[in-house]
Amino acid sequence: MSEIPSPTRVRIRWGWFIGCIVLGTGAILIGWVVARSGAGSSYFAGVLANIGTTLLLVGVVLLLERRIVDNAVRLVRSANDKTNDAIRTQIRDLEDRLAAEWKSATVENLAEKKAETTRLTEEFTKRIVEETTGEV
Repeated sequence: MSEIPSPTRVRIRWGWFIGCIVLGTGAILIGWVVARSGAGSSYFAGVLANIGTTLLLVGVVLLLERRIVDNAVRLVRSANDKTNDAIRTQIRDLEDRLAAEWKSATVENLAEKKAETTRLTEEFTKRIVEETTGEV
């Protein structure tokens, strides 16, 4: 069985994050200076304040989004690995039961062994489907 390579850590692009924070803060400060000058340009000051706020939020959202996605991927991968391990254990159990059943096979009881193999396989399949779908 091939090994799955370890997942690479999601790298935060600090340049983008810090750039958004600096540009957002700068736009807000310029808007504040324009509004304080009282030159009748409150519209321009409002636009700058909105742009600055948006850039600040984008920086924070980019930082948080990467971390949230990284954690979600890690949780899903962990749950998937646990499920795969559980299924592998059940398959090994079925293989052991079938091997034990066929150890005592003779020409006379061949039909009986085939029927028992079919029964064990169907029980296994039914149990896996019930566990997967949650139906009983």
